Amino acid sequence: KNLADTIIWNDGPEYIFHHVLSLAVCWSALYPGFSIEYATFFFGISEISTGVLCILANFDPDHGVQGLGDAFPITKVVIGVVFVVLFIICRAVLWPILSYYYTRDALIVLKGKNPLLEGRRTVIKMHMGCLVGLSVLQASWLILIYFMAIKEFKAIGLI
Repeated sequence: KNLADTIIWNDGPEYIFHHVLSLAVCWSALYPGFSIEYATFFFGISEISTGVLCILANFDPDHGVQGLGDAFPITKVVIGVVFVVLFIICRAVLWPILSYYYTRDALIVLKGKNPLLEGRRTVIKMHMGCLVGLSVLQASWLILIYFMAIKEFKAIGLI
């Protein structure tokens, strides 16, 4: 559904890329006994900021509720700050740490000779490739968030 919405609403190629990679990871995560230890973070905890972003989107003058941001400018800023803090914690701090441990564990597994591994090698390599792509997106979104925060703070006179 998110991929279809991204295409229909012309959100941009980076969001299509994000949803294609996420779909590939979700599909391959269904492979029995694969990366369960990391699924809680990458499919759950890292998405906490997305929930707040969905609330913040209502204040967008073009795509949200018309006039909501003007009627409640401080609320918009507070929700924006909460989003930024959660994004930094989940995506700029925890994401690289968990990515390091996932990659370390995946490389150890790929070096193994266990016959059960044979069906999983491709899935592990695909997950590692998707992780690289999604990590690049996290970094690019962090830069975008920085510039948008500066713009919003200037608009309400905090900078």
